[in-house]
Amino acid sequence: MSTNTASQVAAKSSRELSLEQKSVVSVIIPVLNEEKVIGRCLESLLQVDFPRDQFEVIVVDNGSTDSTTRVVHQFAPSLNLRLLERKGVCIAALRNLGASHAQSQIFAFLDADCLVPREWLSLAAALFQAHPAGVIGGHCRIPDKSSWVARTWYPEERISKRGVVRYVPSGDLLVSRSQFSSVGGFDETLETNEDYEFCQRISKAGFPVLAFPELNVVHLGVPQTVSEFYRRNRWHGKHVVKVFLRDISSLHNVKPILFALYVLLSLVGVVLGVVFGAFGRLELFAASLFATFLGPFVLALHAAVSRRRLSSLIPLTALFMLYGLARARCLVGKASSFRWR
Repeated sequence: MSTNTASQVAAKSSRELSLEQKSVVSVIIPVLNEEKVIGRCLESLLQVDFPRDQFEVIVVDNGSTDSTTRVVHQFAPSLNLRLLERKGVCIAALRNLGASHAQSQIFAFLDADCLVPREWLSLAAALFQAHPAGVIGGHCRIPDKSSWVARTWYPEERISKRGVVRYVPSGDLLVSRSQFSSVGGFDETLETNEDYEFCQRISKAGFPVLAFPELNVVHLGVPQTVSEFYRRNRWHGKHVVKVFLRDISSLHNVKPILFALYVLLSLVGVVLGVVFGAFGRLELFAASLFATFLGPFVLALHAAVSRRRLSSLIPLTALFMLYGLARARCLVGKASSFRWR
């Protein structure tokens, strides 16, 4: 979060504590060319069992060139809604801008391709009163009739965890104004992994991050094909290493980084094995090829056993392999950026 934006939120926080609040919750939604989903997102907010005058909706546009803003304006008569615009910035900056204009003491960050359950806001308000948390939220459920990719990678049992967690995704993250201001909001230097990094700062400040399945949202944008799955994980991994390098001793993101490094080294071994194989030495090629698939297979086996669903072993192995390839590509990109600086 920029210094100016952070100070604006902090100043507004202290000033508004003595004023009568116009709303209890500010729902902040960043958008960029979301014409296909933003209407469904806002429609789900119309259905919540929470007084309409007790929450506001702030949509922050990143310079959409489709009909996103027109769709948003259609909901203005029904919702206490404002539309802001800031072009060419990362999603963290959009969320921070929305927070700087918010009127409420609770910020509810929601993605444009997410649908909230009817009790989302009423439960959130009650949970904030019952738990002195820094952050509360839920994880993402997949839409009905999802493909095997989504069903395999995002099973219901994976998102049913309750209580203290390392992070909740910023597409379904709620935080008080005071806690948001105390840590400086989202880090605008991060294009991805900003939600994890934000939650880690909240935890480091001594406040828990709590997940409640009742707050889970339906994520319309969950990857449904193999190519979408690869592209999404390659994008999500873009700044994972950057967050890790900031505080190596904390071991943030160490597991996905180690797995990506494992896959990368295995692939290097395969290439070297092909070279040596030309001279009749196939041992390195065979060993590297075996190692390349062994890691994903072991992770898939563990997941299949823990879910008591051995039939998912083969598709899980394939998806872990794709995940590893996507994250290994991120490591190569990070190494290239260091080399050319």
